[in-house]
Amino acid sequence: MNVAKRIRRMREAQDLTVVQVAELTGLSADYLRAVELGEEVPSIGAVIKISRALGSKMGQILHAQGARPEIFSLCPAGEAQPVVRAPAGAKQGGQGYTYRSLLSPDIRGQGMEPFLVRFDPEAASTVEPIAHEGEEFLYVLSGTLELLYDGKTHTLKSGDSLYLDSSRPHALRATGDTPPQVVAVVYSKG
Repeated sequence: MNVAKRIRRMREAQDLTVVQVAELTGLSADYLRAVELGEEVPSIGAVIKISRALGSKMGQILHAQGARPEIFSLCPAGEAQPVVRAPAGAKQGGQGYTYRSLLSPDIRGQGMEPFLVRFDPEAASTVEPIAHEGEEFLYVLSGTLELLYDGKTHTLKSGDSLYLDSSRPHALRATGDTPPQVVAVVYSKG
């Protein structure tokens, strides 16, 4: 089951309408309908907002498998789980990246969610800042990114790291021709 189906199933299980979830998240109802239909691919920030509105952790939306009672995850090299955000052919949204979870899919209850993120230089012009609850740590493995944070622009290159309050508007855009790769850790309070 993909992210779109899990979001819809969780919303319906709580007898919430798309409009109610839109009010709770600050995202538009049209956008949420498109996400649930697999026509839009939600960004990490949008998944965080939706998970909070549905009273869950981001990992419950991203991963389909059952939970382990303890917080422990060993993810061997080459086994990072691609996050299936929408069916093939769906619009990839305006965030301009794809990502893989760096946790085993059965972990639940953790406060941090690590990802390997690959940015698409061709989508850079469509990236819009988003704000969501929590904090983020980024380490640039390769390539160059432009960070828009709280109204200011910063350039991040291979080897640079960043820690930010994600409740402030932020966006990352690929610059240059090489798709940048980043290790990102999202921390969600509560």
